[in-house]
Amino acid sequence: MVSLCYDTKVAGHPGGWKTLELVSRDYWWSQMSRCIGQYISTYDLCLRTKPIKQALVGELHPLRIPDSHWDTLSVDFVVELPLSSEHDAVMTVVDSVSKQAHFIPTHTTVTAEGAARLFLHQV
Repeated sequence: MVSLCYDTKVAGHPGGWKTLELVSRDYWWSQMSRCIGQYISTYDLCLRTKPIKQALVGELHPLRIPDSHWDTLSVDFVVELPLSSEHDAVMTVVDSVSKQAHFIPTHTTVTAEGAARLFLHQV
């Protein structure tokens, strides 16, 4: 019944309160508003097309220029690779000035402590 009052072309996805009002014209059951709210909040088409209601993030500012090489780094992981020498991931460390990179073989299950050790020993 909820689908007839919410997701048909005639209904036009009217929202929670209007759908509740349309369904309650002919039907009633306990926790009806909760059931309708759950149906609407998990409706796939609306989840994919609903606009995001967030405050604007503000003005963008450029990043500062680093003073020297290896002053500002980026670290990323490439994971779930085919197994090679008992490693299935690569930790990449890139210098933002020179674009020089270190590629460190590791495992997908590496912890933050393990990543820090790799960084200290390899870079």
